[in-house]
This record gives sequence, structure tokens and C-alpha cells, in this order.
Amino acid sequence: MSNNHQKTKTKTIPSASFTPAKKKPVPATNDKFRWMPILCIILAFIVYTPVFNAGFVNWDDDDYVQNNYSITSFDNFKEIITQPVQGNYHPLTMLTIAGNYAISGKNAGSYHIVNLLIHLLNILLVFLFIRKLTGDKPWIAFIASLLFAVHPLHVESVAWVAERKDVLYSFFFLFGLIQYLRYLKTGKILDYIFVLGLFILSVLSKPAAIVFPIVLLAIDFYYDRLKIAKSYVEKIPFFLLSLVFGLLTMHAQKLQGAVGGADMFPVHFRFFFGFYGIMMYTIKAIWPFNLCTFYPFPAINETLPIQYYLAPLFSILLLVILVLTYRKNKLIAFAILFYGINLLLVLQFLPVGSAIIADRYTYISLIGFSLIPGYYFQQWIDRNKGIVPFSAAIILGLVAIILSALSFKQSATWKNSAALWDRAIEVSPSSRAYTNRGLIYKRETNYDKALEMYNKAIKLNKVEKDALINRGNIYFSKQQFDLAIADYNECLKIDSTVQKAIENRGSAYSSQGKYDLAIKDLDNAIKLNPKTESGYANRAVYYQATGQHLKAIDDFNMHMQINHLRDADIINSIGVSYLNLKKYDSAVTEFSEAIRMKEDGVYYSNRAIGYFYMGKKTEAINDVNKSESLGVKVNDVFKASLQSVK
Repeated sequence: MSNNHQKTKTKTIPSASFTPAKKKPVPATNDKFRWMPILCIILAFIVYTPVFNAGFVNWDDDDYVQNNYSITSFDNFKEIITQPVQGNYHPLTMLTIAGNYAISGKNAGSYHIVNLLIHLLNILLVFLFIRKLTGDKPWIAFIASLLFAVHPLHVESVAWVAERKDVLYSFFFLFGLIQYLRYLKTGKILDYIFVLGLFILSVLSKPAAIVFPIVLLAIDFYYDRLKIAKSYVEKIPFFLLSLVFGLLTMHAQKLQGAVGGADMFPVHFRFFFGFYGIMMYTIKAIWPFNLCTFYPFPAINETLPIQYYLAPLFSILLLVILVLTYRKNKLIAFAILFYGINLLLVLQFLPVGSAIIADRYTYISLIGFSLIPGYYFQQWIDRNKGIVPFSAAIILGLVAIILSALSFKQSATWKNSAALWDRAIEVSPSSRAYTNRGLIYKRETNYDKALEMYNKAIKLNKVEKDALINRGNIYFSKQQFDLAIADYNECLKIDSTVQKAIENRGSAYSSQGKYDLAIKDLDNAIKLNPKTESGYANRAVYYQATGQHLKAIDDFNMHMQINHLRDADIINSIGVSYLNLKKYDSAVTEFSEAIRMKEDGVYYSNRAIGYFYMGKKTEAINDVNKSESLGVKVNDVFKASLQSVK
């Protein structure tokens, strides 16, 4: 590109990486290549058909949908747009999920459909962005959109309900880049404001969008605009917004207590972790086999594998290529910049999450990588005077078929939690995979298999806190309280602020009659998390066991208030406390409400006692009979006392 490029007004933005053709460029609206994005969209739709039969998984979907009261009604609008989820502030994403809840509740179907529809729109946006960026080089745009459509690395972003944020922020991100190219052509303030608005929508969908202004500077580099002061001035509002949303995200993660897995390692290891990410994302982009949900950090207190030490050399190679192409081929240089910028926040130079890498982090960044094969394919076509050589068509077809088959297979692993974690254990065994698989077995009351999973998790990673807590919970269920407490203690040695371990240990102490230790833990657990789902219920059980029934009633009610759910078992427990307080009218009222919600012999038996003390013999006898018809044996002494009542 010549130095006077910015002084020349043209109808289209010529590519910085191609010698201007002698013929007039084909307009970007030419129908001749309209089939390209349509083909990519159709292919992606076929590839992702397995998601139509997919459900939710036990990995963040519970926090985003299944246990998230705020999305159950738009009356909770304030909570939806103000409350972070999983340490992320993304109100626009949560509004769309609330929309899904309004459509299908806790049926996962509509959530998957919306994720896929946004992905299909993103394919079109990728094609339009690359075509406009390169000055109408359709084959580059086609290769980029094809790889974006069916690359297996993208399955996680599309097939995982909780990753709605990925596809949604990318939609506004890509739309914003297209609009920025329009602004470069028109210079109109309205186009600039439109870009700014799309950036805000993107960052409201996922904080990862804060790199948007850096990508704009990369585009300016591509068009030789970095020598112009205006190029920097016009980015100031973008960087200020990035700073604001970055600080909001840091605050949300602090509230969540988010701790990166890299924190367990020496600081200098993070240097290798970051470069390892750059290398592995590139390798997986080229060779997308054996992908899985979770890629663990290397073993703690062991020497890093050799590939971690080789990783910086790979990054140096990319830097050398960037420098060499800085002037001679700016498209390749831009491709490397785009790739690196969009990976910047997820490289483990700073601890993020609990995995060393994750497929979903390539959703936007892979566009940059795909420009490189797209460029050489376009060169091949151009040398052949615009005709696709037979060999090129064969290669392209084989690549499309292989990637589509791999993505189809990968999307099927998101059918349910068991399939997801079985695949992860098969491909890349990790403590996290075993822990999550164990949780499924526990929910199925298959405690032996659950214990097997937790034991494997702890053997792989002695600091796997969730595995220790969950194994302790199984021991608790088996009334092996000493073993349960031992596991909770091990967890708290790793992190003394793990609220669930403190709470469960308190419940175990209470079950052993160690009430002084129990109340100390239960109080501390509630202080750590005043909105704990079960903390108040556990403390209420303690209060009942120690005869503090008014406090028990208060805590049971607080539990239901926090969970926004009237629970029959909890209401029955409140009735029990009223019985002990000899408030029989209140007790019968609570038992009656519990019975309306769920017919349970225990509820009828308890209500019979209330009726007995109220002098309602007939009602009491009826409840005793109903209780026993439901399989609950009523105390013979109580039945005899009923018969003796005149």
C-alpha cells in the first residue's frame, strides 16, 4: 500500500496485501459469490443438528439457567441486569437467556436453537467483514467463513448453553468491525457512533469484548492509518469503556471468589503457561483431533513437560513472521495480530479459570488464523485467472468434509452431562472431569461409582476442592461423619474460605451432637455467603436439634426466601417446630400447606399430632390412616392414645 493511500478517495477500501488488479474490482454486492456464505450456513446447520436433542450439562448451566431465579420472570429485570453470573457481568446475555426461559422454561431446546441461530448469523458477518477488509477478495472470505462455520474448536461455544455469551458478543463484535470499515470509507459521525454502540452491546454480552479497540488499531495498521493522530483520538472513548468494563469484571470476579488454577504454581510457570496457550491453540486449529471439554494444568510439584519450554520458541517464530510481513504482506501480519489480540485475555500469563486452555477461547481469534490459508487459496485462484483448479476444489472439499465430520461428532458429546465428561475422561483425564462425572453418579444415588470418581480426582490432584467436598458429602449421606469431616478439613487446609466445606462440616458436627463446633461453623458459613442456598436450612436443623425452635423457623423461612421457592419438606419442618412450641394451629396450617404441595405420609402423621392436641379426633384418625396408606408406620402408642380419646 502506498503512503498516499489515505489521501485518495475511492468507492472501496483496497486490500493492503494485494497488488491492485488491472481490471476493476468486483463490487462487494455482486451476486456471483453470494452462494459462499449460504453454503457455509447450510453446512453449519447440518453439522450442529445433534444439539437439537441436547439438554443442559452440569457445568455452569445450573448457574445460568436451572438454578437461576432471576431469569424466571422479566419482573426481575433489575436483578438480571445488575447481578454477575459466574464472575462475569454480561446483562445482555442474561436478558436473552431470560427470553429463552419465557419460551421453554427449563427445557433446553430453545436455548440451543438460539445459540445456533446466532452462530449462523456470525458466519455471514465473518464473510462480509473479510470481504470488505480485503477489498473484495471473495475466496479469502469464503475460506474464513467456512472454517468459522464448521471448525471443531467452535463446538463448545455453540453447543454449550452457558456459552451464549460467546456467540452473542461475537455477533456485535463482528458487526462493529464491519461498521468500522464503513466508517473508514464515509468518515461520518453517525457511522462512528454506530460502531461505539455495537461495541457497548458486545461488551454487555461478554467482557472479552474489551479488546475491540485494539482490533480497531490493528485494522488501522492494515490501512496505514497509524501515522494519523485521528486514528488514536477516535479510539479514546472505546478504551475508556474497556477500562470501565474491565474494572466491573474484576469486581465481579472478586465477589465470585474466582481463583485461577495457575495460582497453585510458581509465578515463573505462568510465563510458560501463556506461551503454551498460543502454541496449543495454533496446533489445535491445524489438527483439531481429540478435543474435549476440559484441559487441565500440568501436575503440581512436578517438572513441566518439555512442550511448555518449547512454547516460547513458537511465539518467537510468530513474531518473526509478523516482522517479516509487516511491509511485504500486511494481510498476514494483520492475521497474526488479530489472532493474538483476541487470545490476549485468555492466556495464562495471568490466572483465568481452572483450565490451561479452552476450545471456546478460539471463537473469534480463529478468524485471524483462517486468513492465512484463505490468502494463499485466493492467490492460487488468481494465478488461475479466477478459475478454481480441480486439485484446489478437491483439497477444499476434503477439508470441509473432515472438519464437518469432526464437529458433528464433537457436538454430539454435548447431549448430556454424562456424555460430556465421559468424553473428557477418555481424551484428557483430569480431576475436574472425574469430579463432575462423580456428581452425576451421586445424583443417581450410585454412591459407589461416585466415590470411585472422586477418589480418582483426588489422586490426580490433591487440591481438587470440589472432589473433597463431594466425597465428604457422600460419607455424610452414609452417616460416616468422621470421614466426612476429614474431607472437609482437607479442603479447608487448601482454602480456609470455602463456604460449602465450612457449612457441611458444621452439619456433620451437629449430627454428632458436637453443637458448639456446629454453630460456630454454621454461623461462619452464613457470614461468608449471606445468600447461601442451604446454609440457613442447615442451621435451622441445628436449632431444632437444640430446641431453639423460633430461630429454626426464622432460618427455614430465610432459606425459602433466598431460594424463591416454597419447599414442602422445609414447610413440614416449620410445622414440626410449631408443634414443639405447642402452637398447634400454626403447625396444622404448615402441614396442610406441605400436603397440598406433595402427598407424603410423614406430613399426614405430623398433622395428625397437631389435630390430636387440638382435640380433633376424627381428623387425626383420618390422617393416621392416610399416613399408613402411604407407607409410613405411625407409632402404636400414639394410635392407642387416639383410640382412648372420648
